[in-house]
Amino acid sequence: MNPRDRVLGIASFMLTLLLAPVVAWLILGPVNRTGGKLKAPTRFHLIDFVWLLVQFQVGLGFCLQYIGVQYQRSFLMLLTFFSVAVLAMWAGAVSFLSRAGVRNSLKRGVFIVVLLPATLLLMVVIPLFPAACYLLETDPRMMELVLRLEFNIPRGAGIVAAAVGTLALPAAGLLLNRISAWIVRGAGELSAVRQPVTA
Repeated sequence: MNPRDRVLGIASFMLTLLLAPVVAWLILGPVNRTGGKLKAPTRFHLIDFVWLLVQFQVGLGFCLQYIGVQYQRSFLMLLTFFSVAVLAMWAGAVSFLSRAGVRNSLKRGVFIVVLLPATLLLMVVIPLFPAACYLLETDPRMMELVLRLEFNIPRGAGIVAAAVGTLALPAAGLLLNRISAWIVRGAGELSAVRQPVTA
């Protein structure tokens, strides 16, 4: 590893430690605040298992596309990792939704399949974005190999990516935050109505 890659790696790691919790807090804030107020017990709905199967299908498709079954050892290793990660993420999502009192099947599905994976993706992409733009501009051939591109990256791609990402990433975060607020809208009132009355 040359000094440039070492510096970029350390800087990206430090940015991940710093920015990932902030990104998660900004996006999932509405769900987290509602869950903190209600603290409802974890309850699994039948539809949750359907969303779990959808996530498994996405993970399997990624493994097939990125590696392929011909590389059996790498394929099985990555598939196992994705399966464990998906199961853990799904269980955490169900617990999160239960504490927030979200019972609507569509909203639970959007959170499990879209919101939480997209949030985790942004938690990784945003800290790595500066290094990726730098490498796109200074070493496009390496990025072609890393991303397995079948075309040559044009000159100036790093600057264009930086300009687009500066606008697109905050917009994506804001959109996910609004989705998070929509998911918990009305959940608190519904849970309060369903609470048993004790004398």
